[in-house]
Amino acid sequence: MEKRLFSSLLLLSCLAIQAQQEYTIEGHVEGVKDGTLVSLFLLDGNVGSTVATDSIRNGTFHFKRNAGESGLDRLSLMCTREQDFPSMSLSIYAAPNANIKVTGTNTLIYTWKVDSPVKEQQEYNRFIDVSRDLWDEFQRLSIKEKGMRSALETERKAIRAKKDSISDLISSRELKLMQELPISTIWMEKLGRLSTSAKYNPKFSYKEETIALYNRLNDEQKSSMQGQEITVNLFPPTVVKEGDDMADTDLFDLNGKLHHLTDFKGNYILLDFWSSGCGLCIMALPEMKEIQEQYKERLTIVSLSSDTKSRWTTASAQLEMTWQNLSDLKQSAGLYAKYGVRGIPNYVLISPEGKIMKMWSGYGKGTLKLKMRRYLDAPKHETSIILQGNTKIVNYPVVEFTNTDIVEIKQVELTDTATVLRLKAFYIPKYWIQVSPNIKLVDEKGTSYTLKRANGIKPGEHFFLPESGEAEFSLIFAPLSTLTKTFSITEGQNKNDWQINGVRLTK
Repeated sequence: MEKRLFSSLLLLSCLAIQAQQEYTIEGHVEGVKDGTLVSLFLLDGNVGSTVATDSIRNGTFHFKRNAGESGLDRLSLMCTREQDFPSMSLSIYAAPNANIKVTGTNTLIYTWKVDSPVKEQQEYNRFIDVSRDLWDEFQRLSIKEKGMRSALETERKAIRAKKDSISDLISSRELKLMQELPISTIWMEKLGRLSTSAKYNPKFSYKEETIALYNRLNDEQKSSMQGQEITVNLFPPTVVKEGDDMADTDLFDLNGKLHHLTDFKGNYILLDFWSSGCGLCIMALPEMKEIQEQYKERLTIVSLSSDTKSRWTTASAQLEMTWQNLSDLKQSAGLYAKYGVRGIPNYVLISPEGKIMKMWSGYGKGTLKLKMRRYLDAPKHETSIILQGNTKIVNYPVVEFTNTDIVEIKQVELTDTATVLRLKAFYIPKYWIQVSPNIKLVDEKGTSYTLKRANGIKPGEHFFLPESGEAEFSLIFAPLSTLTKTFSITEGQNKNDWQINGVRLTK
């Protein structure tokens, strides 16, 4: 009897403790159609995970949750599948015992009002209120842009220009408010967003004002995780590039054991910058497992997480990563900044000597295998030159710079009547590449040489790679001068146009 009574009291005690940790979010919104799904995301660092979903009925929705260990949950409320909503979310800060009320009169979710006893929410609301009119207009433009599937690019550009102008005005108002407010959690979050704009937006007008706010931080605030990220945004470290020695730092595994990239020298190293919130990063894992098995004697894969330690630990327990799974515990402020990572997945291939061979971002099925075959399996070639009467043949010429690893120059043949480039293409099997009909050669004096014809490929048309992912073709141009020492190959000035500069015709 006493044992049963003790168990009952213990259960009641646990329920009471749980109730003390609960918070509720009650929504009352107008102008939103019944059945609209509203999702609640819990944010951990830069990653959010869905923790609850409700359907709006008669303008109402409801959530009840237990607060996390920190006592303050950062949440995001979204209606992701609805066409008449902007691709934006409502920020909510929740703490134990808080009864939070959300109200709105339209689908402009970012500016729905949040009535809450949580001080962080109250401070965040001040930033919304100071620019509510601008944010409403920004959301209307976002909804309009979202529905412009068949619109002309000029119309899209006009809307983006208006949004950029509004963003600039919002930054101006927020900066002024931050100059009046003391430093706090929300203040630091706003400084983080401003510093990100200063780093990535070339049109950002307020970098000096943002640095002035940064200078208000004390040493402890600057050394916090958020402070370190703000620091590298405003004062980027020297970024390594292809041909440089690899950047290294203290790295930790899930058990806290210390590692360094230099531990793996002697093998090729593939750095995989990833996050649990990156879908393509997760999609790439099975292929990474395949290449880890295929090249295990020569290649070490090192996955570097940008998640918080708790998020990294949780995600790793759900994923099968049979290679080095490490973190510098600095999220995007450590090696991510030193390698200039802007988007993930991001990959860096390092030679056994510790030199950076290749850096790229993005993932498509088969791309990692292709890169490994291209750089680990391809035979090493030395430049050779053959003279036969008026013909000069340069095999595997040295190239100063190229923005593509799709093509390799196997041979340049120079005669009195033509310059022939024999190329080998490497790409995803059954995917297409294309050579522009405007491709030309440019010698060191700036003289251009036009394309005459091609063999094995039709310029301007899609060329699909076979199962091997490799193919060869030739491009024939007007003859270069016999005195030419170097030339470049260019398709044009667009971002994705091939540029192969400094093709050397001498040893």
